[in-house]
Amino acid sequence: MENLPATKQLYYSYIGRLYAFAYFSQRRTFLGATHSGWLRFLVLALFVASLVLQWGWVPSIFTFFLWQYVGFIYRRAKKEGYNKFIVDETAVLPSESVHPLTANEKIAVRASGRYAVTDKTDTVLLVKPAHYWHVPMGDHIVMVEYRPKNFLYQFFNARTLQKIEAGWILFGKEPISTLAITFLESWGPDHNNNAIAYFVGGGAHDDLSRLKPRTIYFSFEDAAEQNKVWATLIKDARDVRASITA
Repeated sequence: MENLPATKQLYYSYIGRLYAFAYFSQRRTFLGATHSGWLRFLVLALFVASLVLQWGWVPSIFTFFLWQYVGFIYRRAKKEGYNKFIVDETAVLPSESVHPLTANEKIAVRASGRYAVTDKTDTVLLVKPAHYWHVPMGDHIVMVEYRPKNFLYQFFNARTLQKIEAGWILFGKEPISTLAITFLESWGPDHNNNAIAYFVGGGAHDDLSRLKPRTIYFSFEDAAEQNKVWATLIKDARDVRASITA
């Protein structure tokens, strides 16, 4: 991020702050109403007051556009999931000296994206605790504690993995270092074959053409941990594809 032009850094910081403000104001309440509801009511009341009290054209136009702008922020933030992922075009793959995670070695991440159980799915944003690990049978597993003692999951493997991108999530005042992992989703209430719920490795479909892509995000405070996860994903994908072509 430090290599980006100052104007772009300021813009990304602005977007991140707006999304964070929209996210938290939608979830905090005052006198039974959300902060976002109070804010929308206030700017609408200012616009109406400018017309009724005849403040003049300039205040009326200003309050009208303020009302529209606030509404636009909330609509756009909701559509984007209250965050935006930016690809780091200068990112390079982890060096050969980076050791992948060993089988069943769990690593803590901050999870974003859509996760599920067999009868429920939900979108989370930078949730801790969440854990990622890779099992010997080939599955990559993510477990997200989105509420106390309530967990959501995602499963993918080298066959369903589509791409890995390094970049940043824009949320709050500072962009957050993140890996975006895109795979063909075969888990959740939209899928009849959820055998993976009973044994790891049993949920992948043979017909991958009918599966839709899903992107989830792992955010890290430590670049070394990000590179270990990235190296694990790359090694598994290379090993499986090498065995197929051998």
